[in-house]
Amino acid sequence: MLSRQVILSFCFILVAIIGLLQQALPLWYSAILLLLLLYRWPLQQSSPKVNKLKRINIVAALILLLLLISLKQSGIFHFMLQILLLSAVSRLVLIRQRHDSHQLLWVLYFLLACCFIFYQSIVISLFILALLLFTLYNHYQLYASKQHRVQLLQLGKALLLTLPIWLALFLLFPRLQPLWRIPTAESAITGLADTLDPGSIEKLVQSDTLAFRAIFNGPLPSRQQLYWRAKVYEDFDGRSWTVNQRFERNQARGPVTGNSETDPLIRYQIIAEVSNQRSLFSLGEPLQFANTVRPAAAYLVEARRPVSQRLSYQLTSVLTAIPEDNATEQRLNLRTASANPKTAALARQLAASADSATALIEQISTLFRQQPYYYSLNPPRLGNNSIDAFLFDTRTGFCSHYASATAVLLREAGIPARVVGGYQGGVWHEEQQYLEVRQREAHAWIEYFADGRWQYFDPTAVIAPERVIAGLDAVLSADEQNQLQANWRRFSAFNYLGQQLLHLDYYWSVWVLGFDDSQQYNLWQQLKAASKILAMLGALLLIVIILWYWQRYQRQPAKYAVPVQLMQRHLAGVISYKPAGQHLSQFITVLKGHNPAQASLLDELDGLYQRALFADNQQALAQLTLLLKRNSKTLAKLNWPD
Repeated sequence: MLSRQVILSFCFILVAIIGLLQQALPLWYSAILLLLLLYRWPLQQSSPKVNKLKRINIVAALILLLLLISLKQSGIFHFMLQILLLSAVSRLVLIRQRHDSHQLLWVLYFLLACCFIFYQSIVISLFILALLLFTLYNHYQLYASKQHRVQLLQLGKALLLTLPIWLALFLLFPRLQPLWRIPTAESAITGLADTLDPGSIEKLVQSDTLAFRAIFNGPLPSRQQLYWRAKVYEDFDGRSWTVNQRFERNQARGPVTGNSETDPLIRYQIIAEVSNQRSLFSLGEPLQFANTVRPAAAYLVEARRPVSQRLSYQLTSVLTAIPEDNATEQRLNLRTASANPKTAALARQLAASADSATALIEQISTLFRQQPYYYSLNPPRLGNNSIDAFLFDTRTGFCSHYASATAVLLREAGIPARVVGGYQGGVWHEEQQYLEVRQREAHAWIEYFADGRWQYFDPTAVIAPERVIAGLDAVLSADEQNQLQANWRRFSAFNYLGQQLLHLDYYWSVWVLGFDDSQQYNLWQQLKAASKILAMLGALLLIVIILWYWQRYQRQPAKYAVPVQLMQRHLAGVISYKPAGQHLSQFITVLKGHNPAQASLLDELDGLYQRALFADNQQALAQLTLLLKRNSKTLAKLNWPD
């Protein structure tokens, strides 16, 4: 009968796995699994085993039917995990004997391994590893002898011996493509969506979730240059901006036009967090790409598949105006909607006194500076003619309000314009040498076509220049800053601990998760170049090890006498059950009681053993050696009850 402690341990492990695999489980399914685990205790005291099995089979069949109905939404991989969880929970509800736990343990091992697919942060990875070790400990407690405890010293030595093998496999074993792809949701988990309307950026910046990290191979650009492009919105319906379908078709972009001789190159690495989107982040005009990403329309960068795991990629960019993508791009970004008539009239008025796009931009900037416009995280709600309501009534908005109004004014004046969504700035960590960009740095600005290129303009920098120079907190009121800051972050100790964990997770991402096939190839090339030196060092190390072992085993006297060593070697299958301090002859007497068929053989061995050990009889020692060799197979089959 399994103890209550073991059952509770299995329940804890399963509840933790259900929590970790929430991405693959519908909410109703998780609730049913938890109810089944709670049902374990009243069921144990109720009807016979046959009736219990029938009940659980009926419940499992109904749950399986519901899972099959929702198979199209969840996907095959998630469905497989759901079935495994259902089998594990059902098994735990019925389990009573030790031998019934075999299947449950192996299913738990597989589920814990699958958890590593969904999570890559070091904190959660350590938690999954702790669950794995806890499962191993319960496995050991179930099947090891009660007289044996976990030998921590021996376990530590074994880990130290296998550590070089782990490192060698990690560094040198070929990086294989995954056997399956994780299904992704239709909508983004985090980040900018394909639709931008008044209020969307404000909601996003209230999240303190990490968006990506950036590492620069050179000096850090100024904060005013850190405009991370992620989305380009070109379709406008009078209220909302939407990504045009040409981006969804992954239309090839125009040729690279940046001049690396006159424009300074910026080389950097991005470590993007999970977003379930293809859209990635880049500065200016990207010129060179890593294999994991590809160019998209409007000189954006995208992943080859939705980012369902942390993704590292390298780029080289020039901070210049964006070139024209194709011949239809200007016409596409001149379209206006039959809405916001006041804005259209204002645009015609401004255009009448402006002889160029640059002059019109200056007039719009003057309008924002001289009129009572305000920057706020909580602007008033707008109606259908949202641009008219913002420009002439509320005059209070966030970056998306100002970017949208500016783009509409330019289009109504005959200047091609579009809204760009991405991130601005970030927090630079000098000691660790990386830039941290969170969702709260989400930002919107515009690009207008002039002088043969898409020039960027940020109307927020006109209304609230501190937003670009010093960050979002510099332009928010105290109440708005408290709105963005979680309660626990107001304690400096928690802030410090969280930041240290973030730095640790950064090193984990760079050194472990970021070790891809290209870095492994470079490592192989370095090893090949230094092969002669490594061979000499390896041979020298081997000679040192051989000499050390020879000195240790040749000069050190034997710990036990020869008869004792012989008996321990041939009784290795049962000698571990001998209590400390018990004489070997006494142990043989106990062993005869458990193996009556070999009692005469054990008596003969005991007699020869005592004569060889205590009388120093060499003839008895020779007979003992011969007898042990002849009966080695029989001695290996000796039994000891659990």
